[in-house]
Amino acid sequence: MSILLTVFRISYVLIFFLAIFIVLKFELGEENKDERGKSISNKSYGLVFPLLPLGWFAIELYDQFIQPLQYDTYKLVIWFLMTSLMILHATNISILKRKY
Repeated sequence: MSILLTVFRISYVLIFFLAIFIVLKFELGEENKDERGKSISNKSYGLVFPLLPLGWFAIELYDQFIQPLQYDTYKLVIWFLMTSLMILHATNISILKRKY
């Protein structure tokens, strides 16, 4: 079971770094400077970043009403929230680039 968990963690981190690469390549490249790129960027931000306060709110609700989270667990859950939003952002950019 620990091997499977290790493979999952390594895969998740690699996907996260791939997402960072996709976002930075798009944001810093020439593609983001025209109207199409700005539209893609705005739509992706509009879909992803309202999920940040909702996710944080869900974590706080869990912490307050279901089971208190230890500090290390809280840090890990926030890390997963931030990284998953970045992965979702890169996915949205990739999909919207093909669509428009």
